[in-house]
Amino acid sequence: MPGLKRLIIFLSVFTSILALAYGYTAYRLLPFSTMESWLRFVAVTGVMICILLGPLSQIVRIFYEDSPLSDSILWVAYVTFGFFSMALFFVVVRDLGLGLYDLAMMAMDSPSDLVGKAAARANWMSGLNLAILSLTTGLTVYGFFQARGKIRINRVTVSLPELPKDLEGFTIAQITDLHVGPTIKEQFVRRVVEATNALEPDIVAVTGDLVDGSVARLRKHVAPLAELTSSYGTYYVTGNHEYYSGALQWIAEAKRLGMNVLMNEHKLIHHGGGRIAIGGVTDYTAGSFIPGHKSDPEKAFANCPSEAVRLLLAHQPKSIFAALKAGIDLQISGHTHGGQYFPGNLFVPLQQPVVKGLHRLENSYLFVSCGTGYWGPPLRVGTRSEIALITLRKGDPEAP
Repeated sequence: MPGLKRLIIFLSVFTSILALAYGYTAYRLLPFSTMESWLRFVAVTGVMICILLGPLSQIVRIFYEDSPLSDSILWVAYVTFGFFSMALFFVVVRDLGLGLYDLAMMAMDSPSDLVGKAAARANWMSGLNLAILSLTTGLTVYGFFQARGKIRINRVTVSLPELPKDLEGFTIAQITDLHVGPTIKEQFVRRVVEATNALEPDIVAVTGDLVDGSVARLRKHVAPLAELTSSYGTYYVTGNHEYYSGALQWIAEAKRLGMNVLMNEHKLIHHGGGRIAIGGVTDYTAGSFIPGHKSDPEKAFANCPSEAVRLLLAHQPKSIFAALKAGIDLQISGHTHGGQYFPGNLFVPLQQPVVKGLHRLENSYLFVSCGTGYWGPPLRVGTRSEIALITLRKGDPEAP
């Protein structure tokens, strides 16, 4: 009963927020006052349906996930959310600009001049509204195909001055932020596995946020991950979304799928005469969910041979600050999705030190993937879904 009460409160707040956001966006973009009555009715009804799809999608996920209509409802709800979030940003920026313009005009022009400019203002306002609707629609379509289309292989070379000769060309295929759940299912996961296996990597690194949902509901959809192949196996660390979805159960499931789960520990790989320590930490926030899961890079490399190359798998980029103290050579992370889609990419740098790509910090490297799946809306604008193939080379460090 307490759980149902919390759900009702959440859905009420969630629906209210959507109503304000979607309603304001529609009000500022659509000419309701000049519409034919039947067209106004259609527009208002459409906006209301979009608002109600939000809470309905959450109810479907919780109670009716296996219903034939559930996938359709979830797809429409998430795409709609993506569309309105982009449109709202453009509208707010436009309205702030208009507010400044109007203040300037009031200060500079006489009342008679302002009346004369009112008609012209209305005309170019209509043009701006059409431009925002067209741009947002185009970005939504484009972003959908960027998220759901062919998965990009991002080939990255990391130059390490002390790399043992036998580790020259050692490869790590990284899968991260797959977010198996509402719109990412077995077919998408199988595509990822096939593309990863085709790279013939030495190891596969799965750096968290594997799922959005329980083991019971998603087991069949993550099953293809058991078919991942590499020279030395698949290594997995938890992300924050595992802790929203039942981390202990997902850790057990990852082990059942044949993954090496690294919980603040490392495994030593002998590759010819070279040794590489594959270390892994729990998610940066894991300790707030399960006290015993506090992320600890130094503990992960306890008793590690000093001559071994230290590779750390850590879901969140900001684990790098503790990892530097552990003397790591390279940290591989995800979490940011590279910003995923506009305007979310404007806010990610406020929360993480690095958003995407390879960066040098002190004597170490940090690589952040844009992610293999996506979270929420099936959209990517400015990024693509990717599998990273990281190759180690002996050489001078690249400039920051």
